[in-house]
Amino acid sequence: MEKPHPLTPLVRAWVLVLAAVWTIGRELLNGGDGFRLPPLTWVTAVGAAVVLGLLVMAYLDWRATSFIVDHDELRIETGVFTKTSQRIRFDRIQSVDITEPFAARLLGLAEISIDVGAEGGHKLRYLSRSRAAAVRDYLLARAHGVRPAELTEHVRTGVLDDLGAADEVLVRVPPQRLLLGAVLSHEFLLLTIPSVVLVGVLMALDGRSWEAVRDNPWLLIGVLLPGLGALWSFVVRRVIGQWNYAFTRSGHGLKITRGLTSLTSQSVPRHRIQSLRIAQPLWWRPLGMYRVDMAVLGNHGLTTDEDQSGSNSILLPIGTRADLELVLATIWPGLRLDRIDVRPSPERARWLQPFSHRWVGWGFDESVLVTRAGWLTRVQMVVPHARLQSLAADQGPLRRRLGLATVSFHTTQMLATSAAKNLDAGLARDLLLAETARARTARLAGLLNGPASAG
Repeated sequence: MEKPHPLTPLVRAWVLVLAAVWTIGRELLNGGDGFRLPPLTWVTAVGAAVVLGLLVMAYLDWRATSFIVDHDELRIETGVFTKTSQRIRFDRIQSVDITEPFAARLLGLAEISIDVGAEGGHKLRYLSRSRAAAVRDYLLARAHGVRPAELTEHVRTGVLDDLGAADEVLVRVPPQRLLLGAVLSHEFLLLTIPSVVLVGVLMALDGRSWEAVRDNPWLLIGVLLPGLGALWSFVVRRVIGQWNYAFTRSGHGLKITRGLTSLTSQSVPRHRIQSLRIAQPLWWRPLGMYRVDMAVLGNHGLTTDEDQSGSNSILLPIGTRADLELVLATIWPGLRLDRIDVRPSPERARWLQPFSHRWVGWGFDESVLVTRAGWLTRVQMVVPHARLQSLAADQGPLRRRLGLATVSFHTTQMLATSAAKNLDAGLARDLLLAETARARTARLAGLLNGPASAG
């Protein structure tokens, strides 16, 4: 039986401790002429008591928490007053991820997140960084059917990237590429241009505005503050959260490591990926850059203090065409998008898609279905035949008049709608029937040969 790291109570309570310190510090700074020592002493005493109480509760929770890794399962015991025992069989484990929040990272600690599919997720907080990596590697190896006697000694991973000596880095994204991609994204332009235009218009309409800003620069900051807050959130999400990104082949699987202040090491369960979304914004096209997102069945998300929007869906934040092809071939061996014949919409569909007509299309090979859509941001959806759950044909008044129809494809978890848009109505009907048959055949092959054959 093993317990979490002794510093776990401090890490779990640090946010509340900082909040208490902030409150007391604000009282000290804002006391002014009416400041009286007794109320401050009382507030300080109450704050100290609250902090102490939180630490005591965290300590009791730590004392009541233990875990056991044996030959068949992982067992986690928790509960101060009511004992709870969570038993996680190795053959039920889908992925094991490591997260190092900022406070835990300062102390060399890490959190383990275990996904067991429909049963939900389990967390083990907190272990030393080396111990967390060892437990992660052991659980993943056992989940892949490796017997304990066949396991090799754990190789220590790096502090900054969770990469061991035996790990093979397939794709690494340099910081300057992340910054360039963020600056050339539509989100960045939408956040910056309106603020600049607003300030310019105000100064053009009233010449005194420039003098006021020159005398008091804080006025300009006040006007731009909402935009600056949104811009900072964008930078955190797109740059800091993806800093030092590495897509790695490690032992019996794949993993992604990323993060500047908080480090996330995320397993990539290939057999649970339902679809991929490949996006190329307008200003990325001259550079030949792409972004790839993945939809994973039963993904309960990785939450860090850097990215609350679900960083686990990002498979490749920004990469070249070679990076894209390597990632696709690693996730689904044999997949080559350039070998798939993409069929465009008929010429009469231009009335419904005047700006994206040359791009919109669909195609397939023996393993996946590909659809293309979008104008400012060109998007390709890649869905394995075996992952399709349902299909639907749609024909509104305009499409009916033009003899067109759209076929939509659905999986259990989608990042966006995958659809073959504005096809000839007869072709749409044939596609609906043919793709239903391909999906049925692919699912049957997966049942007979295992998950790998299904994508």
